[in-house]
Amino acid sequence: MSTRKLAFGGVVCALASICIIFSCVFHLIFPLVISCVFYYICAQKCGGMCAFIVVITSNIIGAIIGGIGGGEILFSVLLFSPFSIIIYVTAPLSKGPIQYLLRALIFALFSFAIYLLFATVLKDVVGFEGSDFGLGVYLFGAVWTVVMTLFGFALDRGAAFIMKRFIK
Repeated sequence: MSTRKLAFGGVVCALASICIIFSCVFHLIFPLVISCVFYYICAQKCGGMCAFIVVITSNIIGAIIGGIGGGEILFSVLLFSPFSIIIYVTAPLSKGPIQYLLRALIFALFSFAIYLLFATVLKDVVGFEGSDFGLGVYLFGAVWTVVMTLFGFALDRGAAFIMKRFIK
């Protein structure tokens, strides 16, 4: 790994750590979306291994400084950080319509798996079995899967625009 990639990865790690800390302190999710963009740009610029190291390091720093007590660190560790790596790994699947469908299926499966994880925890904690609240949670799962799938494509296009415009 060159020193240029190492320095870029360090800057991305610092920025993503700040986003995670900000998210944990103020209980916001949007800074985690920004950290997801940082991870994806790092993966595009420096490669997957550098981005993986940056993801692990920034989440550890964010957990230590921001605190583990909030649910935001779980969103960062389980959802946004791996999702940016999945988007990077599936980026070559953007050649034709069948590959786009395969990529959308991968995004949807990951999103649905994370939704099931959170819904299972919610079901065990709250106990919404057989109520109208439970139906709303399951309907939310369908909407969640569609929105996160579209988010994957939007992140890919948005990061490509940012890299083309601002990062040389």
